Amino acid sequence: MLRLIRRPAYPGELNHEFVWTAAFLSGAVFAWGWFLSGLQLPQCIFMRLTGLPCLGCGGTRCARNLVHLDFGQAFLFHPGFFLVVTLAALWTVYSAVFWLRRDTLRLRLYVEPAHSRRVRLAFVVLLLVHWAWQCYFLTR
Repeated sequence: MLRLIRRPAYPGELNHEFVWTAAFLSGAVFAWGWFLSGLQLPQCIFMRLTGLPCLGCGGTRCARNLVHLDFGQAFLFHPGFFLVVTLAALWTVYSAVFWLRRDTLRLRLYVEPAHSRRVRLAFVVLLLVHWAWQCYFLTR
């Protein structure tokens, strides 16, 4: 259904090992600097209008807790963002090992075509469960 495969790079393929690692590290440095400077972000317009959090609400509080290494609170504020940051950190470690070993086979996520609809449906269900959690946790 959903699996990791190792394969050679296709001609002209984006160098994911470099691009996403650079994006993650740049974002982490930016967040670290932003939070240490004490700058504030504007309020969420969606929450102000509806009283419900948007899918991004809690992400800033999650990032602040990650900067301060409070992983439990970070997860509670925004499990999705916490998961993305955790996976990005793991990808960065993989990319470093990939470059140091001068590996030619790249690790890629593969979805079998017969199961692609199930994977998309599972993603939508996870987004809804995540939003339900945010509505519960961020509005109490």
